[in-house]
Amino acid sequence: MQIIILNGGKGTRVKSISKKDPKCLIKFKKKPFIIYQYDLLRKKGFKDFVYCLGYKYQKITKTLNKLKSDKVNINYSIEKKMLDTGGALINSRKKLNNIFFVTYGDSYLNINYKKIYNLFKKRECDCVITVVSKSLVSNHEANITIKKNKIISYGKSIKANYIDYGILIFKKKFLFRKKIQKISLNNMVKDLIEKNKICIHRVNKKFYEIGSLHGIKEFKKKINNELL
Repeated sequence: MQIIILNGGKGTRVKSISKKDPKCLIKFKKKPFIIYQYDLLRKKGFKDFVYCLGYKYQKITKTLNKLKSDKVNINYSIEKKMLDTGGALINSRKKLNNIFFVTYGDSYLNINYKKIYNLFKKRECDCVITVVSKSLVSNHEANITIKKNKIISYGKSIKANYIDYGILIFKKKFLFRKKIQKISLNNMVKDLIEKNKICIHRVNKKFYEIGSLHGIKEFKKKINNELL
């Protein structure tokens, strides 16, 4: 399985902690978050990684190059200018397999990826978006409205009842007609929703992230508890 990790942003919401470094290099128990994420994804069966990088990418590649081995492929797609999450994905398309996962550099998602992969191959859609009920993740604002197993709207709303879990899986053909441009992945997903080319996969498990100060606090607590 292949996974694309979007890691090009400046992480402005957590600058008080990350300082001048990319947020994925914030350390927990003296180990950068990016290593925790990588180790988890390796355990879940991923052997092919593509990191989409931009802001201070040299610091990230220096950390990841220490992990390279014959059993794992680690590739980089570097932005010459800020392309946003969707543009970064388009910029990396030459490195992509026919089916690939996409996640974010601040996400830590301990789920069954092989199950999602196998389900996706059986479905007639270009993308599967994984969601979690807002009742399970009360500290995050819901951004997806689902009724009768169909996405009604994608964006923060008082009627939203689900949260984007932070992991998607795509068919490569979804990128073929796109020119490299600055565009958010959210807008690209909205386009698939409008064309009815997206499927839903629900999970019932809390997720962790370090894209917010609260998320950093929660992840730190998780790591400390695991090491007790």
